Parts: sequence; structure tokens; C-alpha cells
Amino acid sequence: MQEISFYDFHVHVGERIAGYVLRDGFADLARIPGLKGVGVFVTEEPGYSLKEKLQDMRKDALQSFPGEILWHLTPVQTEVGELIPLLSEDTDLKFYTTYKDAGLYRSYKELERWMQELSDLKPRMLVHCEDNETIETYSAKVPFHKPHDHCLRHPELAENIAVEKLLDLAVMHNYPVHIVHVSSPRSAQLIHQAKHHNPYITCETAPHYLLLNEDRLKGENAHRWICSPPLRSEKSRGELLELLQDGYFDIIATDHCAFTMQDKDRYKDEPQKVPCGIAGIGTMRQSLIDGLVQTGKISLDYLTRLIHDNPAIMIRSNR
Repeated sequence: MQEISFYDFHVHVGERIAGYVLRDGFADLARIPGLKGVGVFVTEEPGYSLKEKLQDMRKDALQSFPGEILWHLTPVQTEVGELIPLLSEDTDLKFYTTYKDAGLYRSYKELERWMQELSDLKPRMLVHCEDNETIETYSAKVPFHKPHDHCLRHPELAENIAVEKLLDLAVMHNYPVHIVHVSSPRSAQLIHQAKHHNPYITCETAPHYLLLNEDRLKGENAHRWICSPPLRSEKSRGELLELLQDGYFDIIATDHCAFTMQDKDRYKDEPQKVPCGIAGIGTMRQSLIDGLVQTGKISLDYLTRLIHDNPAIMIRSNR
């Protein structure tokens, strides 16, 4: 089987998340065979302006990674007027509808305000869609004692509610949005329907939602697989794969967020403290070939569109 090069539109490297320094940097990306480009997140930190951080990460990438990069900017304190000078051909935006404790949460009203204030430029807006109120309600009912509890605390309902509310705004304002790491079949269906009203809506799913299910959070070292949204039921995994086969997703991207094994294992008996995120970019291409192409689920040509052709276009055009 011929080898294909690939792009990963959703990568966390070279920064700090939840107080932890991520395991990988740009030099690590440069060592991955076949990787041609990435979409990398730049999250504003206290005392470290988005402008300064973007400059530093660009410098680091220029020295270490030869591929193409699109920078996904997450403003925390920076407002629209200050942000506009940072918007260019190689930047777009990323927001979250959850993570209040981390200071990343944006209400739907705030997201609409950003759409309105950026109506002339309309930079693409990536959104992590999990409804914070729903997560808080379910989390209050389910203590976080075991890794699998994460699935019950972050139900598919939370994703579906947030996706539907965001799509309503995107259609109303004809705004380009990209919904990241879709794990719920219902969310994928809602996005597919909304595309008929706003052609600038796109979405992705991740390899782990296509190849794994929630049982991985019940076995040995299950804490290492805690991520948000969590792995779903086998029923949902199968339905998500069927929707992929039917063309519901624009791209596959990993949401690569690799912590050191030491940091993942430090709180293995206190899963609520385990840093949330998993690695993926290093195994992306081969795992999809093995799990989807070799098994006859999709063709190699279709996989090439999902991990090379389409993400390359999106990385080169953020409008």
C-alpha cells in the first residue's frame, strides 16, 4: 500500500495546559514521518499576552518545524480590538463552551458578540462544544472516583446541546465555524443539516472516537485515556464511523495533547486530578490505515482526502 503524507489540524504542543508543560514541542513534530502541516493552539496565559506568546511560538516553530502551520488563537483577556492586529492568513480563533475553572469558558452570548464584532473579517472560529451547565449538572450526580466516571460526567447530551446552540448562531450570522473533535453521532447529524444553511460550517472527528470506545476507560491504566469529550459507547462509535463513511466529516484530526507519563500517572488513583488529554499525532496515519482502510471501512483515497487534501486546504485558508 502506498504511503500518504498527512496534515493534523488540531494539535497542542509547545505550551502549558492546566499547569503542566506538554510533552511535545515543534522539534518532536519534525520527526514524524509524512507530517506536512499542523494547526497549533496558542492559548493566552496570565501575564503572557497573546501577542507575545504567538511571537515566541512562531520563532520556535521557525527554528524547529519545516511544515505548514495555522495558529489557532485562544484569547482569554484580549478583546476584539486588541486581537484584530493578530488576525492574518496564518491565524484563526478557538473558543470553549466549558472549562470555567481554567478560565477558558465562553457563553453563547459572548460567542455571538464575537461573531458580530468580527463580522467584517470573519476569521474562522473553532469551538470546543460541550455545554458547561449540562456538565455541571451531571457531574454533581456522579462523583469522579474512576476513569469511566468521566463518560457519565461529560455525556453526549452536553456536546449535542452546545453544537445545536453554536450552529444556530453560525447560521443566523452566516459565520464560518469549525466544530472540533465531534464524538456524538447526533452532533454530526446536526452539523450536516446546518451546512445546508451555512456552507462555511466544517467539522472534524478524531481517530480515538472512530477506533476506540468507553471500555478503554475501564481497564488497566485507564486514567491515561481521560480526554474531553470522553470516549463513547460502542454503539456511538459504530454510528460515528457510518457517518464518516457517508461524508459527514470534513477532516480527521487528533486533538493531540500529550502529557508526560509521569504527569498522567501521578494521580492515577485520583482521576479528577489527571491532566485531561491524550497523544495521537504520531500514530494517526497508521492507526487509520490499519483500522479503517485495511479493514475495508473506507478507501485509501477517501482517507487521503480526510487527512491530507481537506486539512491542507483549511490550513491555507482561514476565511
